Amino acid sequence: MRFTPLIICIFAVVMATLVHAGSVEDKIKKALEKFCGGIAISSPKKGQTFTNPKKIKVTVTRKPNAQAKVINAVDAYSIDSKGKVKYLATIWKGNYNLNKKASLTVNLSKVKNLKFPGQFEIRVWVHNKSGPDCTYMSKVFKVKSSSHNNELAEQEYESLSEDVDRGCFGVEIVTPTAGSRINSDELINIQIHRDSAAHADELKSLVLYKIDLETRQSEKVQVSWTGEQAIQNVLNIKDTIPASAAADNTAFYYQLVGGTQHGETCEFYSHPFYVDI
Repeated sequence: MRFTPLIICIFAVVMATLVHAGSVEDKIKKALEKFCGGIAISSPKKGQTFTNPKKIKVTVTRKPNAQAKVINAVDAYSIDSKGKVKYLATIWKGNYNLNKKASLTVNLSKVKNLKFPGQFEIRVWVHNKSGPDCTYMSKVFKVKSSSHNNELAEQEYESLSEDVDRGCFGVEIVTPTAGSRINSDELINIQIHRDSAAHADELKSLVLYKIDLETRQSEKVQVSWTGEQAIQNVLNIKDTIPASAAADNTAFYYQLVGGTQHGETCEFYSHPFYVDI
């Protein structure tokens, strides 16, 4: 199940209503806590390996409240070695009443031409009988096919990314672009994109570095921003790079630190760019 235009329209209507009722963020937070709080995906666990793609066990736990809930879909995503997320398919549909705990076995081999070994995550859709649907992302797990136990497959399995295991993917600094030239002492925009399937959902700091292209030594220039900022899809941060930092044969890059919904700390890096005096 992907987010449909209908869901987006409904969300827009809700947002418009909340604007007149008070603080949008506070209203959304309270609504999410009421309808979506107290639920977690306890398995798959971080880095867990399954050797049979047809038998991926999913466990959802819940602290019961007054809201009646039903699990009605499970989506699958793959994450490649570069941290790119790809929606694969809805691999389970049904109506499973969720009280305190629910366990499902889902089949990844339903996805055509899917290659193993690989790293994956799932999104579980939970329907509230008297409210909005809620979605939850699992931790990243690994799958390798028992029918392909050869040396090459084992090497591919061993090379799977530990950063992806920790949920450090799906966030990208898109500007400044690679190789672009920035004027010093001028206000610039750093734009950050987040995939909806990313685990990192809170940003903590943005630090500017420069690197000597001959020695390959990096040096911190400045802490451009710190805070605790939630990110949904796109976030812009303003910065100014001082002329005193510019030098010949030197490139610059940003380091972004964020936190995931599963308690991991991740680092993301921009493409290198140049600063003109």
